[in-house]
Amino acid sequence: MINGTVDIANSSRKMKDSEIELARGNGNDPIEFVVGFDALAVYVHPDNPLDQVSLEQLAELYGEGGDVDAWSQLGVEVPGCSSDEIVRVSRQNNSGTYVYFREAVLGERRDFRLGSRDMHGSKDVVDLVENTPCAIGYSGLAYATDHVKMPCVRKGEDGDCVSPSVETAIDGSYPIARPLFMYTAGEPQGAIREYLDWVLSDEGQCIVYEKGYAPRGDVNCS
Repeated sequence: MINGTVDIANSSRKMKDSEIELARGNGNDPIEFVVGFDALAVYVHPDNPLDQVSLEQLAELYGEGGDVDAWSQLGVEVPGCSSDEIVRVSRQNNSGTYVYFREAVLGERRDFRLGSRDMHGSKDVVDLVENTPCAIGYSGLAYATDHVKMPCVRKGEDGDCVSPSVETAIDGSYPIARPLFMYTAGEPQGAIREYLDWVLSDEGQCIVYEKGYAPRGDVNCS
């Protein structure tokens, strides 16, 4: 989109003002459309007894200067993890998921700690957690399988602990839910407009729902 080589760009984060200006400098004016929502789930090994975690605990676990390094600090003993060490699984820093997690959980002024295992794709995060009893990771809800566990997440020690789901992403109760974007090169016209209209139609939004994401509004998928 910045280089002016595509008509539509998908993004799991909002374009930065600086990126929009770069695109405009290349004669391209990106137009933003929200096409759905995603709950960013926290994943642990299926044998892990952790049932809930707070945003504050995640920040101390993943954030620079954080002091959570062991599962016992979270009040659990994990079968198959004799070291008690938490293996942090993250995404590479060019990922929209990485950027959103940093902003929503760590805060814009705090960066990630060194020492995490940074994966190329969301599926890679889930696969590693599935096969590593000591691991914890974050990834989109659509990548969930029966071979990993997703603790509920709460904001603050007294907040409600909410499980990630399409429904909790839609109603905004899940604390790590994000919009999903499409950007078009200028106001969409012709075939691009027709495609975008289809994506935003009930038919397109029901596919969004069936894939494990939340549609942008009420749709009838029966």
